[in-house]
Amino acid sequence: MKAQLTLASILLGLSVSGCNLTGVNQTTSQSTNGDDLLVWWSEGYYPEETDAIESITRKWEKATGKKVKLVFFNDGEISQRATEILNGGPKPDLMYGYSVGDSHGPTFAYKGFLLETSDVIQEFKNDYSPGIIENITFLNKQTQERNPYSIPLSVSSAYIHYWKDLLQEANGTDLAINIPDSWNEFWEFWGINQQKAIQAGFVDIKGIGLPMASSTSDTHILFDFFLEAHEAKIISPSGELLLRNSEERNKVINAMKNYTSFYKKGWVPAKATEWGDVDNNINFLSSLSLMTANPTLSIPGSQTADEVAYYERIASVGWPKGISGKKVRTDISVKQMFIFDTNNAKEAKSYALNLIKPENLSTYVEGSQGRYLPVSQSILENPFWNELRNTHIQASRETVENYKLAYQIYNPAYTEVRRLNIWAQAIEQVCVNNTPVEVAVDNAIESIESIFKKWERS
Repeated sequence: MKAQLTLASILLGLSVSGCNLTGVNQTTSQSTNGDDLLVWWSEGYYPEETDAIESITRKWEKATGKKVKLVFFNDGEISQRATEILNGGPKPDLMYGYSVGDSHGPTFAYKGFLLETSDVIQEFKNDYSPGIIENITFLNKQTQERNPYSIPLSVSSAYIHYWKDLLQEANGTDLAINIPDSWNEFWEFWGINQQKAIQAGFVDIKGIGLPMASSTSDTHILFDFFLEAHEAKIISPSGELLLRNSEERNKVINAMKNYTSFYKKGWVPAKATEWGDVDNNINFLSSLSLMTANPTLSIPGSQTADEVAYYERIASVGWPKGISGKKVRTDISVKQMFIFDTNNAKEAKSYALNLIKPENLSTYVEGSQGRYLPVSQSILENPFWNELRNTHIQASRETVENYKLAYQIYNPAYTEVRRLNIWAQAIEQVCVNNTPVEVAVDNAIESIESIFKKWERS
């Protein structure tokens, strides 16, 4: 029987999964010289990320004579700061948070907090990968126009990982196992192989490591893929909510039945209803599930120091085709920097323009160890992103290329749906309280409609 990863490897997986307990810089004072540039930044999941932004910042200071107060926060802290801004709290000159773009960016733009960034990104616009500009183009309520309102740095989606060697052992072979690429067959495959793995001696293993909890944003993010696979349309391109359309409601119900059925069948760990953002990582790295899905490449990324684990034991694969046989289009999450409308606008744009020079941006993004992909096509040509035996990066590239626009781009009200994990709440109701799927979906629809009505009145 294959050995599990060491405790050190699992703890490393925890440290890079987005649940850091302390920030690189715990400074909370926002007092600066009025001429200094105040920059709030997500601490790096890897030292190389933090080192890169520190170095780029200090070089810019030296070149311009301008001082920068660079303050690091962990992901939870910077998301809280973003929410405080929406509620009238203090603003920095620039802000970068891994999840802030999806959860707050369109709202910042809608409420007029941000500077439009076309002039900053113009030089590199033709080099951005498809979908990047569209996913940073937001509506401003006052002007009723859509423009780019951020600086894209990197991009990710959600990816599927599995234990290649455990799957082989469960099937009694050293040969590669063919994984179905049609939707229902793909998920049934893991349920079937759960039983095979148990018979092979992995008595505690489950086939599927998907979260079922409302306490993690992962549940909501991954459920979006099931909505897409069932071809459910939540919002029209014009921003209209479509959930009261009986056809779309039925598709959502089918997607919810599909997602929660794995838990009901016993293919998902019982504790998945209590998981936080890090727990599916820990569960998978402890060899307690054959496969999992995650909104970054943090799971394989945590094992880069162990080449056997990274290249030979853990593999990544693209999403299966949807119910009708079409490729599942995927939401992409652009990791983006925001420039707030402050007195330091000119200097802030200079700082941003310097950061996205190819030589600087490449260093910063490669510091993520492949956790996020570059937004630049020229940077993607670097050898780092083109190693053929690296199934993780290759699968992530294919996933990101088959993108669709996220719902919060069509209507910024959906950012609140995401922040409140509305779909995840419904999933938890079904799994924990045995709420009928139709009732849980209708509860979610009612909550979403309430959010949208509040936005219309604001």
